Amino acid sequence: MLRQSSGVTVLHLDESLSVQSLPLPPEHEIVQLDDIPGTHGMCDPFAARAIERRLRQRMYRGVTLVGSGTYHYVTYFLLRECQEPFSLVLFDHHTDCAAEPPLLSCGNWVRRALFRVPLLRRVVIVGARDAGELGDLGRRDRDVTLIDENQVAGFSTPRRLTARILEATGPYPVYISIDKDVLHPADAATDWDGGSMRLGTMLYALVALRRHRRILGVDLCGEWPVSPIGAMSARSLREIQKNEAANRAILHALRSG
Repeated sequence: MLRQSSGVTVLHLDESLSVQSLPLPPEHEIVQLDDIPGTHGMCDPFAARAIERRLRQRMYRGVTLVGSGTYHYVTYFLLRECQEPFSLVLFDHHTDCAAEPPLLSCGNWVRRALFRVPLLRRVVIVGARDAGELGDLGRRDRDVTLIDENQVAGFSTPRRLTARILEATGPYPVYISIDKDVLHPADAATDWDGGSMRLGTMLYALVALRRHRRILGVDLCGEWPVSPIGAMSARSLREIQKNEAANRAILHALRSG
């Protein structure tokens, strides 16, 4: 389960969360990170040290709202805080296991975590479009389970999918990372290619994980990008409202009952 007292942290890396009216609990905080250069898409070593330093100072370690999927690499820093062997459950339309360039990025943070986070025992990726980036993980590939987009669609019920996820996590507590680009465009909107998982299926899985596994932490990204002009367009307003509704439902599934 996820402790109610563990709180919510909102990371201010961009404006994508500031335009939403989310029902945050009293135990919440905002961590300003948008003044750190070298963070967009890729994270240079100076930015990485600054981000980790500010994250260490936060009060709450429950749910972290990241913002745009461009900053999904922040999960890598959050995984490094786990203090016991654990499994990562990643809902994402991409594996984020690209061959590693010199800099940490939103496309390679899972690969880096597999080799640089010693307590990470298993990775379960749910809803990715293909396994193309997983083929060269070498001896660590036994730790990775991919339940790809087609497999997700092939399960007759959310219950069967969830049973597969729970089986793949093994006996460990879990850390959950969610990129809403895994969801069907009717349920969420991002500036990356969207997946086909329905929000109800994800919510069922999140409730089951909360009930059957100890949750070390959760992060959520995949917001619609916001600019001072773009935020005023009719399309942007529609997509922001859609994502806000998804975020509300996900937070409720993680923290209710």
